[in-house]
Amino acid sequence: MQQLVAFCTVVIVFLTGCSSIENATNRNVAGIYLPGINLLEPDYKVFHENDTLTKFYFRIKSEDLLYTKRRSDTTFTANLHVKYELMDDLEQLIDSATVYFNDFGQNNEKKYLEGIVNLKTKTTENYNLLISFYDANRDNYLKKKILLNRANVHHAQNFLAKDTLGNIIYKNYLSVNDKVVLQRSTNNYTKEGSLKYFHVKHPIAKPPFSEAEKDENIVLTPDSAVTLVFDSLNNVEFTINAHGLFLFQTSDVIKEGPTFFCFQNNFPEIKDVENMIEPMRYITTKEEYTNLMEAENKKLAMDEFWLEIAGGTERARTLIKEYFNRVENANHYFTSYLEGWKTDRGLIYLIYGPPNVVYKNKDYENWIYGEENNIMSMNFVFYKSKNYLTNNDYVLSRSAIYKNTWYRAVDTWRSGRIF
Repeated sequence: MQQLVAFCTVVIVFLTGCSSIENATNRNVAGIYLPGINLLEPDYKVFHENDTLTKFYFRIKSEDLLYTKRRSDTTFTANLHVKYELMDDLEQLIDSATVYFNDFGQNNEKKYLEGIVNLKTKTTENYNLLISFYDANRDNYLKKKILLNRANVHHAQNFLAKDTLGNIIYKNYLSVNDKVVLQRSTNNYTKEGSLKYFHVKHPIAKPPFSEAEKDENIVLTPDSAVTLVFDSLNNVEFTINAHGLFLFQTSDVIKEGPTFFCFQNNFPEIKDVENMIEPMRYITTKEEYTNLMEAENKKLAMDEFWLEIAGGTERARTLIKEYFNRVENANHYFTSYLEGWKTDRGLIYLIYGPPNVVYKNKDYENWIYGEENNIMSMNFVFYKSKNYLTNNDYVLSRSAIYKNTWYRAVDTWRSGRIF
């Protein structure tokens, strides 16, 4: 079966995706944490609209695709093939198809291209969706494996978040005063839901040799809750009115539902000086950090810190660029109920950089710095935590063996060199 569909071109303000997994226990997938290595980086969202239909929404930056001409008198065209394979829990193929999307324009245009793939599903089943994005002009592709949860009507995939203009919210990082219109699946017959607010203020991750292990099962108590009633179109509307987490639930027994995060402005990017100082805690002494936080002119104090450890302006700029690029990447990859840089994976990523080898499955991630099977290499294992607020929370298996290498890495940064 083949379909030819034209792109719907829309520029949107917000971003979110659905839960994805990599079935890669015996394959190095370190590239998933290397920004820019994948030319195709689509955002996507799954929504179980009714008893028989699941919609896979996606968007991709036009600049990620190659626009070419067949002849000098034709128009520049991008050609994206989206192939899906729908499988049951036992990985048995149920359905497959390739959908063809085209867009006309130029490589230097900056816009978002959106598309939809319709999937025939049943409410009582769970599925595995293997989806491939292929840029035919560049001969480049990206594969994703996504769990479709159809058995639980309270699951986040049974809700579709949009802004007040009707644009899909692809990523759940929002700002204060943003409005959300949340549509429920027609499978969910509840007339109302509870919007719970969590004022999350947790400390940053402790060093990898710390004896104090993080609680693997996070239990957070909401600071407030408000009941929202669905209208005749199965929608509820609410406003993000504070920093923290917002969880929408249609069942207090089954703790499932879409979560929205409101951290600092411009998240996951770091643009404000105040938001730059906090991540520096990993490489500052307690006294230095206190002085930075209490400084009347925080920008000047931060600049003086980097100049002192770097020994010169150019090197300071290089250090600052690399360090805060890692902060932003950590926010992009590892944000859970905390900003990504505060998490265990964010901690290691900031100080040591992207790992050379990553083995990943549904329960853990194994990061290796250096060569495999080399006793001089560093190995970090992160176990997935049970957390109903997020599917992206991992706990580092801490050990005293990391103490020397941690201090060596921090000292490298403090000596004006990138580790």
